[in-house]
Amino acid sequence: MTDAPLPPLEGVPDPEGGDCVACGRCCHHGPRTVHLLESDDARMGAVLLERYTELDGRGPGWRFMRNTGSRCGGLDVSVPGEYPCAIYADRPEDCRIVEPGSPCCLEARRLGRLGASVEFKRTR
Repeated sequence: MTDAPLPPLEGVPDPEGGDCVACGRCCHHGPRTVHLLESDDARMGAVLLERYTELDGRGPGWRFMRNTGSRCGGLDVSVPGEYPCAIYADRPEDCRIVEPGSPCCLEARRLGRLGASVEFKRTR
């Protein structure tokens, strides 16, 4: 399994997230993309923080999800073609706000990786 960005994906995603595990484009991004809030630290706990995150040594000391190449370290790639999150129930807020069909989601599908969009939630 390569850690390179995925090929673009056409079409509109299931608005309820039914095809997110088959897509995984939003979980492919550069290092220091997904940062954690204090509430994320508390929700994840010491074991998950140690395994899946890293502390940025530069000020102000932010914590980020660790990356494996161009994909999130929390992405479970044990089954080819599937991209479930290994820490889904405890995932950071940055991940929780990427909604299926949002501009961010559509951009990730188009690019094969998370892009620069700042609009994470769908407009209702």
